[in-house]
Amino acid sequence: MVLAAFGLYFASLTPQIVTLAVRVTEIAPDRKTVALSTVILVGALMSIGSLPLFGALSDRTRSRWGRRRPWLVGGAATALIGLIVAGSVPTIAGVATGWALGSLGASAAFAGFLPLIPEFVPDRLRARLSGLIGFVVALSVLSGVLLGAQLVHQQLLMLALPGVVALAAALLLARVIRAVDRPATGDFPPFGVREFFGSYWLRTGGDRDFAWNWTSRFLVGLAYVGVQTYATFYLTDTVGMSIDDATAKYATFTAVSTPISVVCFLLSGYLSDRLGRRKAFVTVGAIILAAGLVVASVTQSVNGFLAAWLILSVGQAIYLTVDIAIAAEVVPDQAHAGKAMSVYQVATLLPNVGAPIIAVAVLAAGGSGNYPAFFMVLAVLGVLSAVTILFVRRIR
Repeated sequence: MVLAAFGLYFASLTPQIVTLAVRVTEIAPDRKTVALSTVILVGALMSIGSLPLFGALSDRTRSRWGRRRPWLVGGAATALIGLIVAGSVPTIAGVATGWALGSLGASAAFAGFLPLIPEFVPDRLRARLSGLIGFVVALSVLSGVLLGAQLVHQQLLMLALPGVVALAAALLLARVIRAVDRPATGDFPPFGVREFFGSYWLRTGGDRDFAWNWTSRFLVGLAYVGVQTYATFYLTDTVGMSIDDATAKYATFTAVSTPISVVCFLLSGYLSDRLGRRKAFVTVGAIILAAGLVVASVTQSVNGFLAAWLILSVGQAIYLTVDIAIAAEVVPDQAHAGKAMSVYQVATLLPNVGAPIIAVAVLAAGGSGNYPAFFMVLAVLGVLSAVTILFVRRIR
């Protein structure tokens, strides 16, 4: 599961964080901010619209290959095709189409992957698994940034290679779980239009805890997706770097912060399982992330942004380590774990819609260099995330 998580996050995060920015700058340098926001928005809308559908259908899948594996492998293959399109069609419309298809495939793959956590991982190990997943997320981000820096002028390979890794990892996990991933059993109501729209919320007991955790995850996602997505443009527009130098500097930042994040991921997961506590870690993580964004808002230097990056990386690592464990614990109905975890995953993807909207609104209001206001808005969202998680009652 950890290896599969690396592959899936490598393919889904690398384009958002760096390689789509490089691709868009190559095609449309004069309108790169709006073009990147548009591409990411299209992909995010595709993911958000398809995730609940794929999660609910995964719960109902009765194929001889089980109910999770077809979505896991088929989704990874579709994501690879989309990334090839995004890296080969030399127009913004082509990049947006490819990323939309890639996002659709990633949604299907995650619909097959995420339910495995509440289904097969006992609660006493979930935070540690979550920490290991957080570790490979950090590793996938570092790998993606380094990939973008090394292949900045080979953009088809830059975009397609993470998709190849994701497909290989999905195939490996599918083989490992073949003995336990069984077809769906039991009676499900016919899946129609009403059931599709009903996939966006959960009606069984425990909805309130699930909803508060979802809200907290969405808010903190807005905060760190915003800074991750626009860090490259911050370095070009505020610091004055070229796109090549900014991409290389971003890779350096990520390389420096990754070991720190890894320690936070592993230590937080172990302590959370050991102490039997979840909310304290998530609250502290969100506040530290917000503090890093405050630092980013008051500096316009490379070294100042590096300090801010390190602080928010610590907060992000602590938060994400425990958040997946919370989501698995507050799933209202194990029979619909695919649907529930897909709805949770929407909270991780919806910031890809919200963050570009916030960025365009704030940066347009004060010019392309209005990053202090942008980072301060993101910091406020981080604080609100820390507050909302306190309303989850079922966990300590």
